[in-house]
Amino acid sequence: MTTNQAQTNVAQNNDASAEAAILARLVAAAQDFVPVLRERAARCEELRRLPPETFQDLRAAGFFRIFQPRRYGGYELDYGPPQIEIAREIGRGCGSTAWCQTVIACHSWIIGMFPERSQDEVWGENPDAVSVTATFPEEARVENVAGGIKLWGRWKFSSGVDYADWALIGAPGKRSDGGFELLWTLVPRRDFEIIDTWFAGGLRGTGSNDIAMHGAFIPDHRIVTHSLLAQGKGPGAEVNRKHIYRLQMFSIYPYNIGTPALGIARGVIETFTARLSKQGPNAFGIRAADVETNQLKVSEAAVMVDAAETLLRRNARELNDLARAGIALPLENRVRYRRDLCYAAQQCMRAVDLIHYLGGAHALFEDNPIQRAFRDVHAVNAQIGLRWDIGALPFGRHALGLEQHDLFL
Repeated sequence: MTTNQAQTNVAQNNDASAEAAILARLVAAAQDFVPVLRERAARCEELRRLPPETFQDLRAAGFFRIFQPRRYGGYELDYGPPQIEIAREIGRGCGSTAWCQTVIACHSWIIGMFPERSQDEVWGENPDAVSVTATFPEEARVENVAGGIKLWGRWKFSSGVDYADWALIGAPGKRSDGGFELLWTLVPRRDFEIIDTWFAGGLRGTGSNDIAMHGAFIPDHRIVTHSLLAQGKGPGAEVNRKHIYRLQMFSIYPYNIGTPALGIARGVIETFTARLSKQGPNAFGIRAADVETNQLKVSEAAVMVDAAETLLRRNARELNDLARAGIALPLENRVRYRRDLCYAAQQCMRAVDLIHYLGGAHALFEDNPIQRAFRDVHAVNAQIGLRWDIGALPFGRHALGLEQHDLFL
């Protein structure tokens, strides 16, 4: 081993130790936050967005900085493990809060792939700035102008938008050959309108309202094509050298939307078992905890969640090891990661469904945490990035030697 190689290994080990300590601190903070979130969960649903104090607590604890570049005070943690570790805790207290935390935090990862000038605009004067997304427009019009574009349109499902400083907004562009090309644009809060539309059954507290644009100018340095991000070739990798900014983005993006299901499922199992263990005998002298069907279903639900988490942890370790070594994620890995992310979210949903069924008529009331978890985990699985029939298909096509047509691989 050369001296330079030895020095590099020492530096990497020091970085790994520092990152592990940061993640451990964040996980401990998330665990401490769970009782508070449980107390605020009903109000979060009533407001249809995070309570202001919850957003401030998340920001103060550093939960939004996990993927923010170090140059702006961020942590640049590995991709995947932070979502698993943090969302599995926060989701125990409130699914809507876990969802907003993971999706808002991941937007710093995406912005870290944008040109340096745009990163400076976002965090240069305000390192606490956060961004939301609004990817696919219901309607949109793009006008090419000198130095950039003007954008009109309306987009749905912008989670946490009431607290946004910026938004990553998808725009329909055209390639030189006339084909379609999704453009990712970075837009300051002053240039978009929030429309209050989020009256939803599940993830009710995420404030996932609509965004409207009315011809705002977006300069070229705040535009990156979908194809560059899909290949892990965003221009931000020139200044942010951590491997996470060179990851092929879309096959692994669902770590940010699927991991809240881990926490939701773990929380509902805890709630149910705590209630049953304290419940006395019924009119027939039978304790619900002594019923073997209840014991079996609790065991079945718990192993589903454990298996889902184990699968996601394995893949997260693997994808970071590959990227850290400078290896682009092979197609066979990307289709497997996409499949497993969908499967894990689905297993968490099935676990919650089992507990909801055992909860009987009591679980039908909206103020029952089991009912909230049931609605929230189904809302998680309704996200197109976690749909099994969409996300699992590329793996089957690859296994059978067929051509892939998925733009998000």
